[in-house]
Amino acid sequence: MIFLETDSDPLEWLLMPLRWNGADERQEWAAKNADMLWRLREKRPKRREVRALAKRLDMLAEGIPGRIPAHQVFLYAPDPRRTPLAFFALTAPTEGDRDTVLREVVQADRESPVRPTEVDAFTTERLGEGLRSLRYWGSREGALMMSLNFAWRAEQFGVDLSVRTVADDPGWLAAHLDEVDAFARSLWLADAPEGPQPA
Repeated sequence: MIFLETDSDPLEWLLMPLRWNGADERQEWAAKNADMLWRLREKRPKRREVRALAKRLDMLAEGIPGRIPAHQVFLYAPDPRRTPLAFFALTAPTEGDRDTVLREVVQADRESPVRPTEVDAFTTERLGEGLRSLRYWGSREGALMMSLNFAWRAEQFGVDLSVRTVADDPGWLAAHLDEVDAFARSLWLADAPEGPQPA
């Protein structure tokens, strides 16, 4: 099994387990992380604020697995007042022309009715040459949506890697693109260690 690693700040980028031994374990994870995120901001956070964030984390941890294709999920949580933004990482066996596949993975040619999809080369020291795209569309409720998509071909592992997120607040995500790009540059693939795998 191949595992995606990062040396980004673990206090802002949480690796979210995708399997749980019941609701109690999931809720305990959410409560601990909510408390940690708030205490990084304030010495004595209000209990209601910690509980509110714990509820949001628990909803993510309950709702994402099995609903959105991903082998790993990272939560970007720079501000405990906001719901963390989920980034979904997925690998697939290498198949087909590299450029064609990577363009498909980053949705380069999918309809983008609000404005043209922005597609750029995105090269990192660890993953090599890849692509990054920003795609915009309107939700059924009329809100502006944006997806941020990264893709690389890792020949040494025989896989294509995608990392993506969807935001209903494009302005907030745009303001944090430098931090997200730094996270993407921190990623590398490795063989998963022997023994129990991270949940």
